[in-house]
Amino acid sequence: MDTFHADQPSQIEIYAIKNSNHIRNETYRALFHTLSPDRQDYVSKFRRASDYQRSVLGDAMVYRILRDKLGLDPMNIEIVRNAYGKPFLKDHDNLHFNVSHSGHWIVCAVSHEPVGIDVEKIEAIDMDIAKRYFHKTEFNSLLSCDPSVRLSRFFDLWTLKESYIKAVGKGLHLPLDSFALALQDGEWDPIVGEDGETYYFKQYAVEEGYKLSVCGISRHFPKNVHFVTAEEL
Repeated sequence: MDTFHADQPSQIEIYAIKNSNHIRNETYRALFHTLSPDRQDYVSKFRRASDYQRSVLGDAMVYRILRDKLGLDPMNIEIVRNAYGKPFLKDHDNLHFNVSHSGHWIVCAVSHEPVGIDVEKIEAIDMDIAKRYFHKTEFNSLLSCDPSVRLSRFFDLWTLKESYIKAVGKGLHLPLDSFALALQDGEWDPIVGEDGETYYFKQYAVEEGYKLSVCGISRHFPKNVHFVTAEEL
């Protein structure tokens, strides 16, 4: 498969795979057996088929990317978590990855610098969530939006903010209202994190009804998402 690249040290790469009824059970089983024993044990505990399938596809995609990047056998890939729960590759601190899933999409971002990604299926929500979790300036900007685009803008902000806290590696230990994002001339302004690094943002379209946002220290975002299939893994 030629969609995985091994020679772009500053380039963020983004991959997406769609879970669908067209994927055969035999394919899920084959991908399951490519996972490390601890991931097999973890995935086996899911009771809902959709959760099992999503996890198998997501793990298999990550293992394939890491295998192609580092030349490692999946059984020798050890993924651990930091104090805040962010996964990272043990003994390889120059390769960062992050995964997200929602609905039938599973996405992954890879970079040689810290990176975060978030995908969300757009669904009706109570705007009090924005009042509770967003920065005051973000909430006010939502209120000033045309009602026809307010829900879309909410999920813009939600996925962008999630991608940032995942890139930083602190998850929800970094409150969503502790920083504010601003849109200028159709582009989201970078922000300076607590570590003094500048974080940049980019959004992509995967399917109507979904939002996909990526955040990274690198500003070298790809033009497109690499869409892969279960059979390619």
